[in-house]
Amino acid sequence: MDSWGQWLPPLMVVALVGYGVMTLLLSNMRELALDLPNHRSMHETPVPRTGGWALMAGLVPAVLISPAQLPLTAILGFALLLVVSAIDDLRHVSARIRFPVHMAAAALLLAGLPEGLAWWWYPLLLVGGIWMINLYNFMDGMDGLAGSMTAIGFSALGLISAWRGDGELTGLCALVVVGALVFLRFNWPSASIFLGDAGSTVLGLTVVAVSLMGWQRGAFGLVVPVLVFAPFWLDATVTLLRRVLTGQRWWEAHRDHFYQRSAMRIGVKKTLYWQQGGMLVMSILACVLVGLDLA
Repeated sequence: MDSWGQWLPPLMVVALVGYGVMTLLLSNMRELALDLPNHRSMHETPVPRTGGWALMAGLVPAVLISPAQLPLTAILGFALLLVVSAIDDLRHVSARIRFPVHMAAAALLLAGLPEGLAWWWYPLLLVGGIWMINLYNFMDGMDGLAGSMTAIGFSALGLISAWRGDGELTGLCALVVVGALVFLRFNWPSASIFLGDAGSTVLGLTVVAVSLMGWQRGAFGLVVPVLVFAPFWLDATVTLLRRVLTGQRWWEAHRDHFYQRSAMRIGVKKTLYWQQGGMLVMSILACVLVGLDLA
């Protein structure tokens, strides 16, 4: 069996298991972990936030049976984050617990890097990892948005990895893309299920993991994932800084993100299409830089 043949069973697992579990959650377990609308919500009826459970139900076994070789510390970091985030979907987990878990998950990921780095990289990457975990959660507030960013972003990283001849990284990206597309089938406006913390936080850590793998293996420079995921981190970062500088309670949930304000003006679908356009533009820019050997 050739290298791509080895990835076919994992791709089938993530698609079939993800779709099956998503359907089950929306039929027999629809009342589980409901996201009740409030004054900050962009939905008007209760929606289950268990989409991430279905996504991970497909992704976890798919990755485990794939040819990918992942460090044990990275697997432990993902497992810790997934368990605590899934509990948070069912019942609120205090930030005093969630933040140390986010820090531990990012630290375990860094501990598994195959090549050592200069000491100053570690605090920088640790903060970046924690921020990506959280900002993916912050940006998961509109139908189709996080799923689109995941599908487009990992498609770009996968194509670049394939161009550079890294089959393992290409396969991992393909698994995430297929899982995101299955989720989008149910999360497209008007969404019947949300990603929830279990999905958003783990996807955020996955962005960090794939970015570091690609960087250390020479598939692309760090500027590539920074460009590809710019629509997410720019919105979240600028919004946070603006709230801090204006003296607002920045740690509380709000509707101040650019995508939220846009959705209130022109609607969810139009905002989603504009966001997807921005994602595609940044992904194409990253691909062009790689093609020119500038990244």
